[in-house]
Amino acid sequence: MDDYQKLVAKALVCVDEILPWDLEEEIEQNSDLILLDIREQAEFEMMHIKDALHVARGVLEGACVWNYDDTIPKLAEARNQNIVLICRSGNRSALAALTMQQMGFENVRSLKLGIKGWNDNDLEMLNIKDDIVDIDEADKWLNQAVSEEKLQPNL
Repeated sequence: MDDYQKLVAKALVCVDEILPWDLEEEIEQNSDLILLDIREQAEFEMMHIKDALHVARGVLEGACVWNYDDTIPKLAEARNQNIVLICRSGNRSALAALTMQQMGFENVRSLKLGIKGWNDNDLEMLNIKDDIVDIDEADKWLNQAVSEEKLQPNL
C-alpha cells in the first residue's frame, strides 16, 4: 500500500461512506441532501450526478466558510446538513470529508467507489450541457490506464 492509499485508509477510519445504489435511493428521499463534487472542473463538465454542487478540491476549505473569494453560501451555511462528497473513485472525497469534519461539518460522507461506481451501476450522469452521458463512453474515460510516464520506474 503506497502513502496515498495509507492516507485514505486513515481518513476512512473517521469518514462514513455511502454506496452508489444507496445514494440513488437517498437522493429520491432527501431534498436537503447536498451532493458535493470535488473533482476538477474538466472532470465535472464531462460527467456529473444531476444537481451536484461543484467545488474543486483545491478551493474546498475557502468555499466552506465565509469571507473568502471562494465562499459558496449554500455550503458555508450547511454545517448541520447532510452532505455526500464525490470524486472519481472515492479517495479524494474521503480525504475531503475528513477535512470538512475537522472544519465542523457534522454530517459528511464519501461516495464509496466514486463516480466510477456510480457509472458501473448504470446510474445516470449529465455533462455540462445537461445531456445524458453515454454509460459506455463514461466507462472508457473513467477506466483509462495510467500512462507509462506516471508508472514507477523499475529499480
